[in-house]
Amino acid sequence: MRIWFAPPRAYLTLFLITLIFRIVTALPLTNAGYMDASYAMHVAENLARGRGFIEEVLWNYLDNPTGLPHPSNLYWMPLPSLLIAPFYVLFGVSYRVAQIPFILISSLLPLFTFYLSRKIFQRDDYAWTAALFTTFSGFYTIYWVSPDNFTPFALTASVCLFFIARGVERVGESGRAGEGESGRGGEGEQRSEGAREQGSRGVWEFWVAGILAGLSHLARADGLLLLAVAPLVMFWVSGFRFQVSGFKFQIHASRFMLHVLLLTFAFLLGYLLVMAPWFARNYVTLGTPYPSAGTKTLWLTGYDELFRYADDLTPQRYLAWGIENIIASKLRAGGINLLVITFGALQVFLAPFALIGLWQSRRRIELLPFFIYAPLLYLAMTLAFTFPSVRGSTLHSSAALLPFLVVVVPRGIDLCVEWIARRRRTWNVVQAARVFRIGFVALAIFLAIYLYALGVFPIGGGSSDIPLWNLRDIEYAEIARWLDQNARPDDIVLTVDPPAFYNVGHRRSIVIPTDGIEAIFVAAQKYNTRYLVLQFDHPTPLNDLYRERVTIPGLTRVADFRDGNGRPVTLFEVAR
Repeated sequence: MRIWFAPPRAYLTLFLITLIFRIVTALPLTNAGYMDASYAMHVAENLARGRGFIEEVLWNYLDNPTGLPHPSNLYWMPLPSLLIAPFYVLFGVSYRVAQIPFILISSLLPLFTFYLSRKIFQRDDYAWTAALFTTFSGFYTIYWVSPDNFTPFALTASVCLFFIARGVERVGESGRAGEGESGRGGEGEQRSEGAREQGSRGVWEFWVAGILAGLSHLARADGLLLLAVAPLVMFWVSGFRFQVSGFKFQIHASRFMLHVLLLTFAFLLGYLLVMAPWFARNYVTLGTPYPSAGTKTLWLTGYDELFRYADDLTPQRYLAWGIENIIASKLRAGGINLLVITFGALQVFLAPFALIGLWQSRRRIELLPFFIYAPLLYLAMTLAFTFPSVRGSTLHSSAALLPFLVVVVPRGIDLCVEWIARRRRTWNVVQAARVFRIGFVALAIFLAIYLYALGVFPIGGGSSDIPLWNLRDIEYAEIARWLDQNARPDDIVLTVDPPAFYNVGHRRSIVIPTDGIEAIFVAAQKYNTRYLVLQFDHPTPLNDLYRERVTIPGLTRVADFRDGNGRPVTLFEVAR
């Protein structure tokens, strides 16, 4: 058995620790808490009931929808719903059931971190430290058990990056083995044998990496970036020296480039094995394998424009916004996205140690795909999907970076301790390093629990615009009951969170347009909408109406409610 394999008991123990923590953090949650998760549950329910990929809500107007029902997942990808649907079939539709696959899958991520650490550093103490940083991972704690794409994307994308590295490593191993055989047979015979050996190695790993890239894309649209990582890694290693399992090797272009096409083909074959059915569904449903609705977000000048009714998100309109505004938005997004990664994956206090560890381990082949993917992701989020990135997309996507960031933290801690110990002769380096690693794990556990509790339980005595998790959209249940008693079953409602509203009352809903009062009436007319829910979270054009400074002809107040923070919620009837 290779030295970087740990006994199964270590993995079982780690899995049980993580599973217990995931269950403990899942049980207090009683609803989705935000739109992404509500949408995944909504589509999953339709799948479980045999209705296919359709939605009874409209949460954006990017594809100029004709009405309801509407094809689902033209923006968000379907993997979370696909994971939930079988459990709905077995156990019924509920939020608790929707959590099950994400509890289980998120319990596997620390095992991957443990394995990766053992392979790179061959130390149990490093592996346990990194794995526990993954288990108790700050802001992600509450999202690992939520029915969203955090969990499946983090696992599939990170393991995909590892298999890309493993494929290159296999090619390098064959080249190293060929060099070790020098002197046996003629030089030409050996080169031929080495070429055949090199050509056969790495194919399986790249095929698996392709499957994982497909699953990543099925979880998140930006999983498509993984398609660029594999060829970039293969070309990169042709000119640089890397370390593999304690050995140094260099893959020469003359040997390796002949196999780039073969390995790329294996990678794409695995990817298409997963994604081809989804592309076929899109083509049959929409006439194109890749919907263009999501790409319109490239031309946003503000996040709220994602919910505009007007179909005017065009390059011309975006350029008319002005180069100064465009550059300023990119710079602002770049700073925020960097903070998201620092706070989200590294909880701030681990960031210096991660940077030191990454630099010290920069020639490890296992980290090369990460070194390529992380900048690609950061640049794509900052420069292309500028406004969605700062409102959650970066937090979602950077979950895949977590194992690679924390795996080098223990080494970074030890290097810092060694540096200090050279200046403080009284320090016992081994003991001090152990104390600091344990201390930082304890701090990670504390922060994970505290940040989770801050969003779920009434602690600290502070107030927030966002209600506690289980109080979010709590008013929707009361509104749904009022509508059941006073409205027709087919009456459609305008809300800021249509999936959440539908999941509560199973009444069709469309999102309130953000581009003015006139757009609201036009949308209501087109989609035969009768009611509008006005709550604290509302589009800017409705500010004065919410604060009761104005009345708007065509909107008749019919009922009043309160949200989870006690703020007014008003139900209006819309004249058509």
